[in-house]
Amino acid sequence: MDSDAWFWLAVMTAVVFGAATSMFGVWTIHRRKELLLKHAHNERMSALEKGVPLPEFPAAMLGEADAPSAARSVRSGIALTLVGIVLYFALDRLEDDLSLFGLIPAAVGVANLLYAAVLWRRKQAAAPNP
Repeated sequence: MDSDAWFWLAVMTAVVFGAATSMFGVWTIHRRKELLLKHAHNERMSALEKGVPLPEFPAAMLGEADAPSAARSVRSGIALTLVGIVLYFALDRLEDDLSLFGLIPAAVGVANLLYAAVLWRRKQAAAPNP
């Protein structure tokens, strides 16, 4: 095989495995929430049968676990910024015009860092002053 064929084979492999990984992640999150809901339902039904007070509903089912987090945004922002910088320099060695595509994940990473700063400031403003 020539070098172009290897390149496209690597690109297609990365796309297929990336899509499969993201689909598996979405399925895993869905399955975890489904099992949590089923467990909460069974627990509440058994409490009703026994006549005891109903247990608290899990916070994860109310959507609080999916709330935006400054720590999560900082982590993804730093990761994407570093991936973008490394990708920029790696593609710059291959071809000058192609290297600008490495700035896309870097820009998304910087946007995540800015979003984390906004979330942090909101949290600081909402915190009661002693």
